[in-house]
Amino acid sequence: MITEAQLQQIFTPLTGDPSPRVCRTLSGNINTILKVEANGRMYGLRIRSQEQVYRYEPDLMKEVFISWLLDLTHAGAGDTEKARALSQLREAQRGAGRKSSGIEPTGLAFDWSRQILPQPYFVYEWIEGEPLWDDPDAQLYRAAGHALASLHQVRFDAFYADFFAIGNAPQAWVDRFRTALAKEVGEARSRLSPTLSHAVEHIPLPTTLPFSPCLIHNDFSPGNILVRDGRLAAVIDWDNAVVDVAPLDFVKMKYWTAKDGQGQLGHNPALFQAFVTGYGPRGIEIVESETFAWYELLWLLRVWNFEISKQERGLERASGYPAAAEYATALEGAIGRLNARYGSSSPTS
Repeated sequence: MITEAQLQQIFTPLTGDPSPRVCRTLSGNINTILKVEANGRMYGLRIRSQEQVYRYEPDLMKEVFISWLLDLTHAGAGDTEKARALSQLREAQRGAGRKSSGIEPTGLAFDWSRQILPQPYFVYEWIEGEPLWDDPDAQLYRAAGHALASLHQVRFDAFYADFFAIGNAPQAWVDRFRTALAKEVGEARSRLSPTLSHAVEHIPLPTTLPFSPCLIHNDFSPGNILVRDGRLAAVIDWDNAVVDVAPLDFVKMKYWTAKDGQGQLGHNPALFQAFVTGYGPRGIEIVESETFAWYELLWLLRVWNFEISKQERGLERASGYPAAAEYATALEGAIGRLNARYGSSSPTS
Protein backbone atom coordinates (compact mmCIF):
# COMPACT_ATOMS: atom_id res chain seq x y z
CA MET A 1 0.00 0.00 0.00
CA ILE A 2 3.04 2.28 0.22
CA THR A 3 5.90 2.50 -2.22
CA GLU A 4 9.58 2.81 -1.41
CA ALA A 5 9.57 6.33 -2.88
CA GLN A 6 6.67 7.39 -0.65
CA LEU A 7 8.37 5.93 2.42
CA GLN A 8 11.49 7.94 1.60
CA GLN A 9 9.47 11.13 1.10
CA ILE A 10 8.00 10.71 4.56
CA PHE A 11 11.01 9.55 6.59
CA THR A 12 14.15 10.92 4.93
CA PRO A 13 13.38 14.56 5.85
CA LEU A 14 12.59 13.46 9.43
CA THR A 15 15.52 11.11 10.03
CA GLY A 16 18.10 11.77 7.36
CA ASP A 17 18.02 8.09 6.41
CA PRO A 18 17.68 7.67 2.62
CA SER A 19 16.58 4.05 2.96
CA PRO A 20 13.92 3.62 5.68
CA ARG A 21 12.66 0.05 6.01
CA VAL A 22 9.25 -1.37 6.94
CA CYS A 23 9.75 -4.01 9.64
CA ARG A 24 6.16 -4.87 10.44
CA THR A 25 2.63 -4.15 9.22
CA LEU A 26 -0.43 -4.12 11.49
CA SER A 27 -3.87 -3.86 9.91
CA GLY A 28 -7.02 -2.72 11.73
CA ASN A 29 -10.58 -1.83 10.82
CA ILE A 30 -9.66 1.80 10.11
CA ASN A 31 -5.88 2.16 10.18
CA THR A 32 -2.81 0.42 8.87
CA ILE A 33 0.25 0.85 11.09
CA LEU A 34 3.76 0.35 9.77
CA LYS A 35 6.74 -0.15 12.06
CA VAL A 36 9.60 1.58 10.26
CA GLU A 37 13.34 1.49 10.96
CA ALA A 38 15.42 4.53 10.06
CA ASN A 39 18.92 5.33 11.29
CA GLY A 40 18.71 2.51 13.80
CA ARG A 41 15.55 3.82 15.46
CA MET A 42 11.96 2.62 15.24
CA TYR A 43 9.01 4.75 14.22
CA GLY A 44 5.31 4.22 13.70
CA LEU A 45 3.47 5.31 10.58
CA ARG A 46 -0.30 5.26 11.09
CA ILE A 47 -2.27 5.53 7.85
CA ARG A 48 -6.05 5.93 7.83
CA SER A 49 -6.41 3.34 5.12
CA GLN A 50 -10.16 2.72 5.55
CA GLU A 51 -11.53 6.25 5.60
CA GLN A 52 -14.93 5.15 4.34
CA VAL A 53 -15.74 3.42 7.65
CA TYR A 54 -14.35 6.15 9.91
CA ARG A 55 -17.31 7.95 11.51
CA TYR A 56 -15.56 10.88 13.17
CA GLU A 57 -13.75 13.98 11.86
CA PRO A 58 -12.44 13.53 8.32
CA ASP A 59 -8.74 14.18 7.66
CA LEU A 60 -7.82 14.98 11.26
CA MET A 61 -5.26 12.66 12.85
CA LYS A 62 -6.36 13.31 16.41
CA GLU A 63 -3.07 12.68 18.21
CA VAL A 64 -1.81 16.06 17.01
CA PHE A 65 -4.68 17.94 18.65
CA ILE A 66 -4.72 15.61 21.67
CA SER A 67 -1.08 16.47 22.42
CA TRP A 68 -1.93 20.18 22.18
CA LEU A 69 -4.80 19.70 24.65
CA LEU A 70 -2.65 17.68 27.07
CA ASP A 71 0.16 20.25 27.06
CA LEU A 72 0.05 21.80 30.53
CA THR A 73 0.81 25.24 29.10
CA HIS A 74 -2.67 25.14 27.54
CA ALA A 75 -4.43 24.06 30.74
CA GLY A 76 -6.31 27.34 31.04
CA ALA A 77 -7.35 27.56 27.40
CA GLY A 78 -11.04 28.16 26.80
CA ASP A 79 -13.05 26.61 24.00
CA THR A 80 -12.41 29.58 21.70
CA GLU A 81 -8.65 29.13 22.05
CA LYS A 82 -8.96 25.38 21.59
CA ALA A 83 -10.99 25.93 18.44
CA ARG A 84 -8.39 28.37 17.13
CA ALA A 85 -5.55 25.90 17.69
CA LEU A 86 -7.46 23.16 15.89
CA SER A 87 -8.29 25.50 13.02
CA GLN A 88 -4.61 26.28 12.57
CA LEU A 89 -3.80 22.57 12.43
CA ARG A 90 -6.54 21.95 9.90
CA GLU A 91 -5.40 24.79 7.68
CA ALA A 92 -1.75 23.72 7.85
CA GLN A 93 -2.69 20.17 6.76
CA ARG A 94 0.83 18.97 7.45
CA GLY A 95 3.52 19.73 10.01
CA ALA A 96 5.58 18.54 12.94
CA GLY A 97 4.20 16.47 15.78
CA ARG A 98 4.41 17.27 19.47
CA LYS A 99 6.30 15.80 22.39
CA SER A 100 4.22 13.41 24.48
CA SER A 101 2.62 14.60 27.69
CA GLY A 102 3.47 11.19 29.09
CA ILE A 103 0.15 9.65 28.10
CA GLU A 104 -0.01 9.67 24.29
CA PRO A 105 2.77 8.81 21.78
CA THR A 106 5.31 11.47 20.83
CA GLY A 107 4.39 12.75 17.39
CA LEU A 108 6.93 13.61 14.69
CA ALA A 109 4.79 14.55 11.72
CA PHE A 110 1.21 14.68 10.47
CA ASP A 111 -0.10 15.07 6.95
CA TRP A 112 -3.61 15.07 5.50
CA SER A 113 -2.70 17.15 2.43
CA ARG A 114 -2.71 13.89 0.40
CA GLN A 115 0.33 15.05 -1.56
CA ILE A 116 2.48 12.06 -0.57
CA LEU A 117 -0.11 9.46 0.35
CA PRO A 118 -3.76 9.43 -0.75
CA GLN A 119 -4.78 9.05 2.91
CA PRO A 120 -4.05 11.05 6.08
CA TYR A 121 -1.10 9.78 8.11
CA PHE A 122 0.73 10.35 11.38
CA VAL A 123 4.37 9.55 12.26
CA TYR A 124 5.36 8.92 15.87
CA GLU A 125 8.13 7.43 17.96
CA TRP A 126 7.51 3.70 18.13
CA ILE A 127 6.40 2.45 21.53
CA GLU A 128 7.53 -0.96 22.67
CA GLY A 129 5.14 -2.62 25.07
CA GLU A 130 2.33 -5.09 25.51
CA PRO A 131 -1.38 -4.49 26.13
CA LEU A 132 -2.31 -4.08 29.76
CA TRP A 133 -4.62 -7.10 29.60
CA ASP A 134 -1.55 -9.27 28.91
CA ASP A 135 0.10 -8.10 32.13
CA PRO A 136 -2.67 -8.04 34.74
CA ASP A 137 -0.81 -6.39 37.60
CA ALA A 138 -2.76 -4.23 40.07
CA GLN A 139 -0.05 -1.57 40.14
CA LEU A 140 -0.32 -1.12 36.37
CA TYR A 141 -4.09 -0.81 36.60
CA ARG A 142 -3.68 1.90 39.21
CA ALA A 143 -1.27 3.68 36.86
CA ALA A 144 -3.87 3.44 34.08
CA GLY A 145 -6.47 5.01 36.37
CA HIS A 146 -4.06 7.83 37.21
CA ALA A 147 -3.40 8.45 33.50
CA LEU A 148 -7.13 8.62 32.81
CA ALA A 149 -7.60 11.18 35.58
CA SER A 150 -4.93 13.37 33.93
CA LEU A 151 -6.73 13.08 30.61
CA HIS A 152 -10.03 14.15 32.15
CA GLN A 153 -8.44 17.31 33.52
CA VAL A 154 -8.79 18.77 30.03
CA ARG A 155 -12.13 20.55 30.43
CA PHE A 156 -14.50 22.19 27.97
CA ASP A 157 -17.17 24.84 28.35
CA ALA A 158 -19.81 22.75 26.60
CA PHE A 159 -20.55 19.48 24.84
CA TYR A 160 -19.97 19.12 21.10
CA ALA A 161 -20.83 16.61 18.40
CA ASP A 162 -17.15 16.46 17.36
CA PHE A 163 -13.91 18.41 17.66
CA PHE A 164 -14.72 20.54 14.62
CA ALA A 165 -17.73 21.94 16.50
CA ILE A 166 -15.71 23.14 19.52
CA GLY A 167 -16.50 26.75 20.32
CA ASN A 168 -19.16 26.99 17.62
CA ALA A 169 -22.00 24.51 18.03
CA PRO A 170 -22.59 23.39 21.63
CA GLN A 171 -25.04 20.58 22.33
CA ALA A 172 -27.24 19.67 25.28
CA TRP A 173 -25.88 16.45 26.80
CA VAL A 174 -29.32 15.05 27.64
CA ASP A 175 -30.55 15.46 24.06
CA ARG A 176 -27.41 13.89 22.63
CA PHE A 177 -27.50 10.96 25.03
CA ARG A 178 -31.18 10.31 24.42
CA THR A 179 -30.61 10.29 20.66
CA ALA A 180 -27.75 7.79 20.98
CA LEU A 181 -29.78 5.57 23.31
CA ALA A 182 -32.86 5.70 21.09
CA LYS A 183 -30.77 4.55 18.12
CA GLU A 184 -29.48 1.47 19.97
CA VAL A 185 -32.88 0.67 21.49
CA GLY A 186 -34.48 0.93 18.05
CA GLU A 187 -31.91 -1.43 16.57
CA ALA A 188 -32.24 -3.90 19.44
CA ARG A 189 -36.05 -3.86 19.66
CA SER A 190 -36.65 -6.68 17.21
CA ARG A 191 -33.81 -8.78 18.59
CA LEU A 192 -34.16 -8.58 22.36
CA SER A 193 -36.55 -10.81 24.21
CA PRO A 194 -39.95 -9.11 24.77
CA THR A 195 -39.26 -8.90 28.50
CA LEU A 196 -35.84 -7.31 28.10
CA SER A 197 -37.04 -4.97 25.35
CA HIS A 198 -39.88 -3.80 27.60
CA ALA A 199 -37.44 -3.26 30.45
CA VAL A 200 -35.13 -1.10 28.33
CA GLU A 201 -37.91 1.05 26.95
CA HIS A 202 -39.60 1.75 30.30
CA ILE A 203 -36.67 3.08 32.32
CA PRO A 204 -37.11 6.85 32.95
CA LEU A 205 -34.64 8.79 30.84
CA PRO A 206 -31.98 11.01 32.50
CA THR A 207 -32.85 14.67 32.95
CA THR A 208 -29.77 16.06 34.72
CA LEU A 209 -26.01 15.61 34.61
CA PRO A 210 -23.65 16.02 37.59
CA PHE A 211 -20.48 15.89 35.46
CA SER A 212 -18.73 18.55 33.39
CA PRO A 213 -17.62 18.09 29.76
CA CYS A 214 -14.03 16.94 29.39
CA LEU A 215 -11.68 15.17 27.00
CA ILE A 216 -12.67 11.51 26.64
CA HIS A 217 -10.57 8.78 25.02
CA ASN A 218 -13.76 6.83 24.25
CA ASP A 219 -11.91 3.53 23.77
CA PHE A 220 -10.10 3.33 27.09
CA SER A 221 -9.59 -0.39 27.51
CA PRO A 222 -6.54 -2.51 28.38
CA GLY A 223 -5.96 -3.28 24.69
CA ASN A 224 -5.12 0.40 24.08
CA ILE A 225 -2.90 0.80 27.13
CA LEU A 226 0.68 -0.32 26.54
CA VAL A 227 2.92 -1.30 29.44
CA ARG A 228 6.60 -2.14 29.63
CA ASP A 229 9.07 -2.91 32.41
CA GLY A 230 6.45 -2.47 35.11
CA ARG A 231 5.18 0.92 33.97
CA LEU A 232 2.62 2.44 31.66
CA ALA A 233 4.30 3.20 28.32
CA ALA A 234 1.49 4.97 26.45
CA VAL A 235 -2.21 5.13 25.68
CA ILE A 236 -2.83 4.59 21.96
CA ASP A 237 -5.69 4.64 19.42
CA TRP A 238 -7.19 8.11 19.80
CA ASP A 239 -9.49 7.96 16.78
CA ASN A 240 -12.65 7.88 18.91
CA ALA A 241 -11.72 10.76 21.25
CA VAL A 242 -14.65 13.09 21.98
CA VAL A 243 -15.93 15.73 24.39
CA ASP A 244 -18.14 13.93 26.90
CA VAL A 245 -18.20 13.01 30.60
CA ALA A 246 -15.77 10.96 32.69
CA PRO A 247 -18.04 7.91 33.35
CA LEU A 248 -17.94 6.98 29.67
CA ASP A 249 -14.23 6.09 29.92
CA PHE A 250 -14.84 3.59 32.76
CA VAL A 251 -17.29 1.27 31.01
CA LYS A 252 -14.97 -0.73 28.76
CA MET A 253 -12.48 -1.11 31.57
CA LYS A 254 -15.22 -2.66 33.71
CA TYR A 255 -16.36 -5.24 31.18
CA TRP A 256 -13.04 -5.88 29.44
CA THR A 257 -10.82 -5.57 32.50
CA ALA A 258 -8.48 -8.47 31.77
CA LYS A 259 -8.17 -11.87 30.13
CA ASP A 260 -8.77 -15.06 32.06
CA GLY A 261 -6.73 -18.26 31.84
CA GLN A 262 -8.42 -19.15 28.55
CA GLY A 263 -7.66 -15.76 27.00
CA GLN A 264 -11.26 -14.51 27.31
CA LEU A 265 -11.96 -10.92 28.26
CA GLY A 266 -14.20 -10.22 31.21
CA HIS A 267 -14.75 -8.27 34.38
CA ASN A 268 -12.05 -8.64 37.04
CA PRO A 269 -13.31 -7.00 40.26
CA ALA A 270 -9.91 -6.67 41.94
CA LEU A 271 -8.16 -5.14 38.94
CA PHE A 272 -11.10 -2.86 38.17
CA GLN A 273 -11.03 -1.68 41.76
CA ALA A 274 -7.29 -0.97 41.43
CA PHE A 275 -8.05 1.08 38.32
CA VAL A 276 -10.82 3.04 40.07
CA THR A 277 -8.57 3.66 43.07
CA GLY A 278 -5.74 4.83 40.82
CA TYR A 279 -8.05 7.40 39.27
CA GLY A 280 -8.30 9.15 42.62
CA PRO A 281 -11.05 10.16 45.08
CA ARG A 282 -13.66 10.72 42.35
CA GLY A 283 -13.20 7.23 40.91
CA ILE A 284 -15.65 5.57 43.28
CA GLU A 285 -18.13 8.41 42.89
CA ILE A 286 -18.01 7.96 39.11
CA VAL A 287 -18.63 4.21 39.00
CA GLU A 288 -21.42 4.49 41.57
CA SER A 289 -23.14 7.33 39.72
CA GLU A 290 -26.39 7.15 37.78
CA THR A 291 -24.53 8.56 34.78
CA PHE A 292 -22.17 5.59 34.76
CA ALA A 293 -25.16 3.24 34.91
CA TRP A 294 -26.65 4.99 31.88
CA TYR A 295 -23.43 4.67 29.91
CA GLU A 296 -23.27 1.00 30.88
CA LEU A 297 -26.73 0.53 29.40
CA LEU A 298 -25.88 2.40 26.20
CA TRP A 299 -22.59 0.56 25.66
CA LEU A 300 -24.02 -2.88 26.42
CA LEU A 301 -26.82 -2.29 23.92
CA ARG A 302 -24.28 -1.14 21.35
CA VAL A 303 -21.95 -4.13 21.67
CA TRP A 304 -24.89 -6.55 21.88
CA ASN A 305 -26.30 -5.11 18.65
CA PHE A 306 -22.88 -5.41 17.05
CA GLU A 307 -22.38 -9.04 18.05
CA ILE A 308 -25.91 -10.06 17.06
CA SER A 309 -25.47 -8.33 13.69
CA LYS A 310 -22.30 -10.34 13.11
CA GLN A 311 -24.11 -13.56 13.97
CA GLU A 312 -26.89 -12.73 11.53
CA ARG A 313 -24.34 -12.20 8.77
CA GLY A 314 -22.55 -15.43 9.58
CA LEU A 315 -19.41 -13.69 10.84
CA GLU A 316 -17.31 -15.11 13.65
CA ARG A 317 -16.90 -13.34 16.96
CA ALA A 318 -13.49 -11.73 17.48
CA SER A 319 -11.22 -14.03 19.45
CA GLY A 320 -11.21 -13.38 23.19
CA TYR A 321 -14.26 -11.09 23.28
CA PRO A 322 -17.50 -12.03 25.11
CA ALA A 323 -20.40 -13.61 23.24
CA ALA A 324 -23.67 -11.75 22.68
CA ALA A 325 -25.39 -13.82 25.36
CA GLU A 326 -22.94 -12.52 27.98
CA TYR A 327 -23.74 -8.92 27.06
CA ALA A 328 -27.47 -9.72 27.33
CA THR A 329 -26.93 -10.99 30.87
CA ALA A 330 -24.92 -7.88 31.75
CA LEU A 331 -27.68 -5.77 30.21
CA GLU A 332 -30.22 -7.27 32.61
CA GLY A 333 -27.94 -6.35 35.49
CA ALA A 334 -27.54 -2.76 34.26
CA ILE A 335 -31.31 -2.39 33.88
CA GLY A 336 -31.82 -3.76 37.39
CA ARG A 337 -29.38 -1.21 38.84
CA LEU A 338 -31.12 1.67 37.07
CA ASN A 339 -34.54 0.47 38.20
CA ALA A 340 -33.26 0.23 41.76
CA ARG A 341 -32.22 3.87 41.59
CA TYR A 342 -35.71 4.85 40.51
CA GLY A 343 -37.30 2.75 43.21
CA SER A 344 -39.01 0.32 40.84
CA SER A 345 -38.66 -3.43 40.51
CA SER A 346 -36.84 -4.74 37.46
CA PRO A 347 -39.18 -6.01 34.71
CA THR A 348 -36.53 -8.65 33.95
CA SER A 349 -36.88 -10.33 37.35
